[in-house]
Amino acid sequence: MARSRRETARPADRTSESDADWLGWDSTPAADDVALAAADPGAGAGPGADAAPDADPTDRAPAEHEDDAERPEQAAPGPGSTAHRPSRRHLIVKAAVRVFSRKGFAEASIQEIATEAGMVPTAVYYHFASKEELFESALGYAMDASSAAAQSARPDDVSASADSFKDVVAAVWDWTAEHPNSARMLFLQMAGGATPGTRLLTKEYEERHIRRAFDYFPAGDDPPSRRAATAQHAARTLRVRTMIAMTIAIQPLRIEGGPLSDIPVPSLRTATTDVCTKMIEGR
Repeated sequence: MARSRRETARPADRTSESDADWLGWDSTPAADDVALAAADPGAGAGPGADAAPDADPTDRAPAEHEDDAERPEQAAPGPGSTAHRPSRRHLIVKAAVRVFSRKGFAEASIQEIATEAGMVPTAVYYHFASKEELFESALGYAMDASSAAAQSARPDDVSASADSFKDVVAAVWDWTAEHPNSARMLFLQMAGGATPGTRLLTKEYEERHIRRAFDYFPAGDDPPSRRAATAQHAARTLRVRTMIAMTIAIQPLRIEGGPLSDIPVPSLRTATTDVCTKMIEGR
């Protein structure tokens, strides 16, 4: 059922993780793209991938790309107590971003995501009831991380200006370049979500950035009529939607032999900023 991810309650099994790990779908804008080998879809199988199907779903061998520093130290269990393993939900989400960005929703499988995360499928289902739920979490992760990049360049309490607009475009460029898997997943979903839940996520994501982008439009005379005001608002909304799609699409189109791969990066980056600026200025 489609629902806002903002209404999702914090899972009970996350009590051992820090609040930073739960920052909006585990979306601290960091290692979603620690690629295990993007060119090799079979890469990333951890030692636990062949474990018995009836194993405890939280039993797994750590994947090679995990940093031991991620695991919080556990106090020795007292008499009669049971040691609590930290949740690996965030690792599943990051692995899902990599797999979904390569194969899309329809072609990806829970088995492939489990292999990418270095665990068995039952461990994935322990945290996510379905592929749809995991897909929505992975897309929410990418959306929150890209939003955080824009927010860091111009927080909501900072006045919008031509310079801060260019700072935001530069921050989004840097984020998409550093997180190509998340950028590609966003790019694939902007035209329409694969599930009702992701369609709602996409709508929320666009509305959030449209509201911020409207701060940059130049102040001018009020439209002479209500109809003119409605037409102006619609035109500006379309410009912002086009700008969002373009800034997200640049990196997937630039890498992996894409149609923009032959254009020098500095030229492409400058052109992106110029086009976005003209869309805001109305030229």
